[in-house]
Amino acid sequence: MSELSTRPALISKVIPDSIAAEIGFDAGDAVIAINGEKPRDLIDYQFLCADEFLELEVLDSKGKTHKLEIEKEYDEDLGLEFETAVFDGIIQCNNRCPFCFIDQQPPGKRETLYIKDDDYRLSFLYGSYLTLTNLSQKEWNRIEQMRLSPLFVSVHATEPEVRIRLLKNLRAGEILSQIKWFQERRLQIHAQVVVCPGINDGEHLERTLLDLAKFHTGNIPAVASVAVVPVGLTRFRPAEDELTAVTPEKAREVIAQVQKIQAVLSQGKGDKKRKKNPPKLTPP
Repeated sequence: MSELSTRPALISKVIPDSIAAEIGFDAGDAVIAINGEKPRDLIDYQFLCADEFLELEVLDSKGKTHKLEIEKEYDEDLGLEFETAVFDGIIQCNNRCPFCFIDQQPPGKRETLYIKDDDYRLSFLYGSYLTLTNLSQKEWNRIEQMRLSPLFVSVHATEPEVRIRLLKNLRAGEILSQIKWFQERRLQIHAQVVVCPGINDGEHLERTLLDLAKFHTGNIPAVASVAVVPVGLTRFRPAEDELTAVTPEKAREVIAQVQKIQAVLSQGKGDKKRKKNPPKLTPP
């Protein structure tokens, strides 16, 4: 993946009666640097702005650069909103999932609806799902260093060959080792499985749920939750895909399967709790 270049953070709104409003910020101004560092995204901006003393380099809407010094309470917000949450461009997705909702969009809509993102920052900030296949080592390091947790991950299948078939990406087969990476660092994910009949349902779905359940242990489980949803298909999807729609009968089958697995896992958890805290017997 090529390195993304950081652009000044374009301000879209100044909150009334805020520090920024008092100083004279306007929509259309842009933040270049905070305490000498160029923020890559909203995460950097919030982290850098937590300090009590800030030195800002700002580009106004007329193209003139200014340097400002601000003293404030620790963690006090400046009152700025930005055009986008990422200032160095969205991390693009290089998977070719046949059920991708971007590829199923009708033509003629606004350009932003056709952007294929796989950005962990949007996952952390807004709960959007990513696949973990498009992260460079630099991004993995940042997730660890900044404790960006939880993230929302499209797992779909834990068997390497099944996930590779779904994502059309050889890196997709690394999902279990990636979840273990989160576990070792006490970071969390919320997992999602999009059920595609004939591909990752049945025994494959059972295997996926049981694999993910192994990471739902301890005070900070690596897998905090799992959502199982039906594949959504539109008439605009590529004609050559191998997907079939989820019928009402299939939906009932999957719900029954998931409920059965839930019951088994809940029973096992209850058994462990009872062994750890055996009931006290009161003598007659």
